[in-house]
Amino acid sequence: MRKLSMLARLAAVGACAIALTATARAEEEADDGRPGADAAAQAPSPAPAAGPLPAVGFTDRIFIRTPGDEVVLFPDVRLQVDGAAFPRQTPKSGAYIRRARVGLAGWLGGIAYFDVAVDLTPAPADPGTVAPAALSPPDDYLALVPLGDRLILQAGQFDVPFTLENRTSDAYTDFIERSMAVRLLGAPRNKDVGGMAAGLVGDFFYYSVGLFDGEGAGNFRNLDNQPDAIGRIVAAPFGFRHLAIGGSGWYGRHVLGPEFSLQATPGGVTFFNPRWVTNQTMPTTIELRENGTSMAFAGELNLPVSSRLGVRAEGVYRNQQLAEADVSLLPAGPILPAGAATLSGLAVYGELWFWILGDDRLLPVPGLELPARLGRPGEARPLDDGLMVAVRGEVLKEDLTSNAAYLGDPNRATTRVISGTLGLNYWRGSLVRLSINYVANYWSGTSENIKILQAMGALEHELLLRFAMCL
Repeated sequence: MRKLSMLARLAAVGACAIALTATARAEEEADDGRPGADAAAQAPSPAPAAGPLPAVGFTDRIFIRTPGDEVVLFPDVRLQVDGAAFPRQTPKSGAYIRRARVGLAGWLGGIAYFDVAVDLTPAPADPGTVAPAALSPPDDYLALVPLGDRLILQAGQFDVPFTLENRTSDAYTDFIERSMAVRLLGAPRNKDVGGMAAGLVGDFFYYSVGLFDGEGAGNFRNLDNQPDAIGRIVAAPFGFRHLAIGGSGWYGRHVLGPEFSLQATPGGVTFFNPRWVTNQTMPTTIELRENGTSMAFAGELNLPVSSRLGVRAEGVYRNQQLAEADVSLLPAGPILPAGAATLSGLAVYGELWFWILGDDRLLPVPGLELPARLGRPGEARPLDDGLMVAVRGEVLKEDLTSNAAYLGDPNRATTRVISGTLGLNYWRGSLVRLSINYVANYWSGTSENIKILQAMGALEHELLLRFAMCL
């Protein structure tokens, strides 16, 4: 009884602390003279800011509009120039164009929304040697918004509704790359083709659920006629810039579907490679292909203590059935199953962020990706400066079993990665970003890929840079 009484007291104290935090945040927003982003997110239809707007202008982004807002267009230009430095010679240090896009989003008749873009980024010589998250094609989708942000029906290619980080645009993530839990285990392809229903219920609840091809972006048709069901819900009792708790689910079943995703560090050091050549008398190219059931679950916690300080955490579990398939005859010949494998993985991350200059209201609310609005009140701060420090710790644990050990799968057995990242971001509003990340990765496990990395040193260091513009 004493233990129960003590737990009840602790729960009451915790509830009071959360309520005080929410009250302080609301007072902070009121003192600043701007309404919170959550109230703005509820606008039932695109609405201009107070006062007449010109046909062409700029609030928080460039817009072109007709006099009655029958058509509202948002030109989009995004450029990200990245750099990386490694103490080792593999991969090579240097600078490269990570993303270069030109796009257009907008409203038609106040109820139909669209977002399309063309990717101008140079393609790698062999996409199979790069983690899918490093490719990340643009959004291309249409949406009907009959009830404002309460109901959004969209179809096309876009970020799947799995985890908070995956539903946060890469232009506004706290680090240069998403966490291992999200970009490697949760939603390694980031985007998919399909349809989704999403929206906000009041100021405190977000839902999203959809059916997708389950093969990532860029496919003309579903390859195996097997869709994936993906969904996410989030409860925010004090609003989405305060405490938010959510969960995601993913279920699919494929028949010799897409290749399982390559896994690498933010700098590109590969530690799980789904393609290899056997050491038999006649060398054969083998790939891990999704074959059978795929299930994943995720939980998330986002707690901004104030507009300048907050913590965030997510965890992902995935169980994936795979085929070890002979693909030597591709592209003309068939895929020949040679063995069966199962991957079980668990990954978590925790993050602490702090704004030295400015605050988190410079950026959109993370995890929602709502349609762009014309002159949303309280969010047009394009020329404010911001300086944010973030620290993230991560753990990835994977176990792969196979019924055909003779194939020499280098991923078989255990893969363990512990990673820490320190990030510094300078923002000019939400338009210009300069970021530097220091990443340290520690390898452990018994797979052949991990043994090779351990032979070069159990600890690996990376220094990453990004200079980006997003209009």
